Amino acid sequence: MDLYRWFFGLPDPNEEASFDNTFDRLIARGRRRNRSPYWKLLRWSEYIWRTIHFKFTNMRDYIWRSTLGRWIYVKVGRMATEAATMRFLSSHTSIPIPRVWITFGWGGYHYIFMERLQGAVLEDVWDRLSEDLRGAVANQIKGYVTQLRALPPPPGLKSICSIQGGPVWCFRLNFDGKTGPFRDEEHMNLQLRHLKSLQDFTPIVQTVHARKHPLVFTHNDLFPRNIMIEEKTGKIIAILDWESAGWFPDYWEYCKCINWGAWRVEQKYWKDWVPRMIPVYAEEAEADRVLLWESGFRDLSPFQHAP
Repeated sequence: MDLYRWFFGLPDPNEEASFDNTFDRLIARGRRRNRSPYWKLLRWSEYIWRTIHFKFTNMRDYIWRSTLGRWIYVKVGRMATEAATMRFLSSHTSIPIPRVWITFGWGGYHYIFMERLQGAVLEDVWDRLSEDLRGAVANQIKGYVTQLRALPPPPGLKSICSIQGGPVWCFRLNFDGKTGPFRDEEHMNLQLRHLKSLQDFTPIVQTVHARKHPLVFTHNDLFPRNIMIEEKTGKIIAILDWESAGWFPDYWEYCKCINWGAWRVEQKYWKDWVPRMIPVYAEEAEADRVLLWESGFRDLSPFQHAP
């Protein structure tokens, strides 16, 4: 029996009874497992598995980058509508978007095989750009946003939704990401207020949430990390990450770019350029800021969907 306990690192009942607290028991358990051949074998097996997995992953990535990965980028996303959005915008606007080759769902995820573009992520090179190049980037984005907002919504559209009428991926609107569709702006406002009554909020929130705004097509995640450029010229090569896009109130793009993601380094400079790219909605942005920071939510997104 003693040999059995030693091999598997099991506790001795007599020894356990001598401990006064849980901490001593944990220390004793750790010592037993350090001496146990069984636990040594488990740790060794885990180390071998991790080493093999690491080397296999590196080899797989190297082979992919050296072959098809030179021309194809695979995005693993959560929304089936992203590929449809990219194809729709490619045929209805001049916004540079990677060409979608194949898309399919598997294992709860959606895979998009798209064109791999060569360029720099704006977030990585912003500090190196001159003021003229920054201005050139801002002007291009302004033009693309104008094209998005000019897309005619389907006749009679009242729902705030994706290009296909379903949910979108937006952490500002739902803590888990997936959110919508919303029946109308009032329904979305209820979500933003964490399902609380309008009378519980400051006058600026009450004023803005009593308004009705037209619905326009919105990127909903228009940040430097989702923009690729040619660093030397400032030419935008691609606007990426369309899983959050859809029909939203016309103020939403501005509020999202101004108030969301304050913890990110890019936001320290990006929000100063937003008014040059997106129509300004000062009161709506202030109401959104109050909801984020001064209403007791402390930058927390809603945890449940408005009924």
